[in-house]
Amino acid sequence: MTDKVYRVAAIGCGRKGTEHARAYNLNRRSVVVAGADPDPENLDIFTKRFGVPGYADYNEMLRKENVDIVLAVLPVIANREVVLDSVRHDVPSICTEKPLAARLSDADEIVAACRERGIKFGCGDLERNHHYYWEAKDRIAAGEIGAVRSIAFYQGSGTQLSGGGCQIFGLARLFADDAEVDWITGWVATDPWSEYDQGGAGYIRFVNGVEVFLHRSDTGRYGFEVLCERGRFTSDNMNVRMYTHDPDESRPTLINSMEVEAPFSDDEGVHGGFGQIDDEGWENPGNRQRATVQSMIDALDHDIEPRGNGDNGLKVLEMAIAIRESHRRGHAPVKLPLEDRSLRLIPHPSRMYNKKEVYGREAYAKEIARFTRGQKGAT
Repeated sequence: MTDKVYRVAAIGCGRKGTEHARAYNLNRRSVVVAGADPDPENLDIFTKRFGVPGYADYNEMLRKENVDIVLAVLPVIANREVVLDSVRHDVPSICTEKPLAARLSDADEIVAACRERGIKFGCGDLERNHHYYWEAKDRIAAGEIGAVRSIAFYQGSGTQLSGGGCQIFGLARLFADDAEVDWITGWVATDPWSEYDQGGAGYIRFVNGVEVFLHRSDTGRYGFEVLCERGRFTSDNMNVRMYTHDPDESRPTLINSMEVEAPFSDDEGVHGGFGQIDDEGWENPGNRQRATVQSMIDALDHDIEPRGNGDNGLKVLEMAIAIRESHRRGHAPVKLPLEDRSLRLIPHPSRMYNKKEVYGREAYAKEIARFTRGQKGAT
């Protein structure tokens, strides 16, 4: 095992960029060494918080700094240009936020460019990066509760299929063994002819036969459930449990289901620690964010793909668009991959564009103060 400490440079020094950067500094194997942002106010706050040099031009930063990981936490509208420029600088690893792009062809180009150069590309602070879910996947693969048959997501996709809703598709892909999607049918919350992100629901059929049912509205249950031949894995998006039943029982009930004892390595929860202020005055980025960082480090250490890699970012965007396309076609099944790569799904303004411009300077200042040393008054 290497003891190398990876050098991280942030492109985008706002609220979420600060959260990501703090998570990298909390990992003993990585350290933030520089930041770049065209907004001088954001850049000044970031460089003072982290004690690193700042650049108005990220290309200058990438020329001068010896960078292992580019942390590009940006409005979606800027992702394509920044990622492709980072690729040209031959950085070993790039991590962006979600969604990867609005248009499928842009996502295709980004993922292909990273793949061609052998760059480890991660897309998003994702639930699927958490070790809970990989431990569950491994136990299912080992036959502990039988093969996966279907997956149900109970809480709905809210108001975003490609934004926050991509968490659902990423988890569905994980427990379907990242198989290709055969077809999707579904509907969106309001106008199927709109190109703007919105909530939705539907049915996803993977080529390996795994079925996924996506509820539209919140229900009396939260999270998701993976139904297997001899048991189930369930998550409320914080806590996880696995249950099994007697293989001779043809009609398993709640009474004869048995919890699998201590299947997971800790009990802090998927988002454990998030929102708490530590002794240094920082808001804790939480377990999921720290798992995302570890996934990027593991990818470099072992020459493997990050758990939430660029291919996943592309596929979940395509799944979100396919649900809308099904609605446009009278809820007919839509085969994947989608042939029309010009299709797009425009994220909410706070994801698509600069948050300071969307929220206003005063409101954004409150947001950026949340993830920082200086919580007690300094900025």
